Formats: sequence, C-alpha cells, structure tokens
Amino acid sequence: MRYERQELLIGQEGQQKLQQSAVAIIGIGALGTVATELLARSGIGTLILIDRDVIELSNLQRQTLFDEADVGRSKAVVAKEKIAQINLDVKVKTHAIHLNSENISVIKEANIILDCTDNMNTRFLINDFCRKNKIIWIYGAAIKTYGYAMPIFPEGPCLQCFTENASLETCDTVGVINMATTSIAALQSSLAVKILLQEKVEPSLYHYDVWNQEFKKLYIKQKEKCPTCNKMYVFLDQKENDEIKTVKFCGSGRYHVSGNINFEEVKTRIKGTCDGETIQTDKFLLFKDGRALIKANSEEEAISIYSRYIGN
Repeated sequence: MRYERQELLIGQEGQQKLQQSAVAIIGIGALGTVATELLARSGIGTLILIDRDVIELSNLQRQTLFDEADVGRSKAVVAKEKIAQINLDVKVKTHAIHLNSENISVIKEANIILDCTDNMNTRFLINDFCRKNKIIWIYGAAIKTYGYAMPIFPEGPCLQCFTENASLETCDTVGVINMATTSIAALQSSLAVKILLQEKVEPSLYHYDVWNQEFKKLYIKQKEKCPTCNKMYVFLDQKENDEIKTVKFCGSGRYHVSGNINFEEVKTRIKGTCDGETIQTDKFLLFKDGRALIKANSEEEAISIYSRYIGN
C-alpha cells in the first residue's frame, strides 16, 4: 500500500483526513516545490498551486521539482505535470497568476494555506485574506543559511504583529543554500499535516539555522494596535491599480514597472552603480521614485524581477 509506513503513525483515519483536505501553496519556488512534493506524497487530496513565474536555470539549485528540460516553462504548469508522475490520486489545480486582491479568492476552498512566496506584499495580502475568512495559514521564509516558519490561526497573533521591523533582504540579493529552504519547507509541511489531523500546534515562530544547527521557538504576542487583528484589511482592500504597475515599451523587451519603495534602504542591499538618483544593474535601472526599467520577456517576469530584487 502506498501509505502503509505513514499510516503506522497517523492511522487509516488520519490518512483519510489528509485525502479529504485541500491545501493551497502560494509560490512554487524553493519552499513551494519541496512542500508540493512532500504533501503530494503524503496523500493530500487537493493541491492548489499558484505562481506567476517561469523556471530559470538559477532556480535548479534549490527548486527540487524542476530539471534542466523545464527551463523557460511555467512553474505552476510544470509542477502539476511532476505531481501527476508522483501521485495520480492527488487533484492539482493551478493558477499561473500574479496573486492580488482581485483574484485571491481562488484559494478560498483551501483548508490551509502555505506561504511560499518571495515578497512581503503578497504575504500581507494572504494575512488579510486568511484573517477575514478565518483560514489557517503557515508563513515561511528562508535566506542565507536559516529560515522561519509560523502557523497563523484566525485568532491570535498575525503576520503584522511581528514583521514591523523585518529585514527586506531576499535570497536574490544575499543568497541562500538549498538545505535551508528544504528544511523550512519540510517544517511548513509537517505543521500543515498536524493541523489537518487536528493535533495541537502552538502559534509560535520557529527559527532554524541549518548551517549552525540552531533551532529556536519564539513566542509572538498579539499587538493591541495591529491593523489586521483589528479588522483593517489594508492589503485586501487594495485595488490592482494601487499595486505594482507595468507598462511595456513597444517593440522591445523592456518594461517600466512602478512600486512603492524606500530608495535609501534599497541602496544598502542592491549591488549596482548608484548616482544618488538611480541604481543601475544588469537587470534593471531603478529610479528614486520607485520606477524601474526592466529587461524581461513578459509582464509577469518583469513584476517578478521587481518583487525579488527591489521589493514592494
């Protein structure tokens, strides 16, 4: 039997619970590929996969579902094909979209949501949506040699309660080893399975440094004036025209992308030539007011580059 080793731990009744569950995974990258595979092999009944990006050669160092033949293809589409080779009993729904306040309802059927994204704007959107709709979600992030995971319940502390002074570094600017991303994705997946099995899970922030073998469990206190906890859903109430905007330059592979940034903060983490008003790199030219001229093959790729390297 496919699940006989797993059923020794969770029982047949537990396995049935997993097969009747739906999990949404937002971001099919370093965290998302690992979580997708683990949950598919565990027998989750339905997986909802969301990613706007295409596979690049540099992804293969840590995005375990993909190989060289997949470069240039949609992450969501390829992930569905790979899962079909692993477990045909799993129903996979894919959305190759830029998740925003107008289309986030595609994840509403999920029993639990895994945040495997690479930018805070999307995370805050997930936070608002899940709090408003009383859905459990699991925050995850990895950088350099360490990462974090936290189950966030409809009652109790949310993402905004502990990320006010969070670092805006990304793995695209400071790097990451695949052992860190794999470990955090495994932690997210195990938390998800425990919650689906209705076992007790503490709403703590888990920190793991795989290089230094350090594991910490941090208690997060709910902020009295947290906007999301007080039902002020700022990110969910945004319209698409309030978010990142793109304009294609006719006849070229260049996109003009606009967003809200702290230019002085960006200067400290982007390697490029800065003249005080712009930052020039091999991928983009960033202006002080948040506008960027980006070389890309599509609007989705341009938005992805902006989010990963510059921020929201």
